[in-house]
Amino acid sequence: MTVPDIVFEKVCALIADGSLKKGERLPAERKLAEHLGVSRPSIREAIRTLETLGMIDTRLGSGSYLTDDVASFTKYFVKRQTSKKYKLLEIMESRKVLECEIAYLAAQRITPAGKTALTEALDAMVAQENVDLFLKKDFAFHELIATMSKNFFLLEMLKTVRELMFEANKQLVMTRAGQKQTAIDHHRRIYEAIMAEAPERARHEMLLHIENVINDPV
Repeated sequence: MTVPDIVFEKVCALIADGSLKKGERLPAERKLAEHLGVSRPSIREAIRTLETLGMIDTRLGSGSYLTDDVASFTKYFVKRQTSKKYKLLEIMESRKVLECEIAYLAAQRITPAGKTALTEALDAMVAQENVDLFLKKDFAFHELIATMSKNFFLLEMLKTVRELMFEANKQLVMTRAGQKQTAIDHHRRIYEAIMAEAPERARHEMLLHIENVINDPV
């Protein structure tokens, strides 16, 4: 981790624990550098990152101020910290347990309206060229399957796990040749199994989809 990254996390920690409050002006660069024990250039880079993320508002001749949405700081920081606690393999193994059962239940419980929505979700994902948008549509597809399982506790668990996976999934799609098309093919087979109301087949296809990543991790 670079020094600016460390500074960024220290500032986020101050925000998360309430040491820095919404609307409050950040201390001067020199004072903040002394407090955190780092150089002023590192402070500047960390502040630029915070500004890019919309966490602070820099006003010419006045300084940098925390924006009003303190909740976004806490959520962002907690997400970053939580993602570091677990290895990618651990998260992927949890997906096997979670999503295979979700697919099984969805295939049992899907409705005609659900079939229409699932078709639209798959088409929307396939149509995306931009990696970030593709991954968001990928998540929406899995989230819809979880919704159709009619088990909303599983749905909330899925959201947590997949949020932790976003950056890893992005790196995978960008660096592994043909991964995007492979992902589409897996999703299409999951889709076909659920549409056919075949629970065991849906569970199996979801397992193959997740193992595609586990067997060749980034």
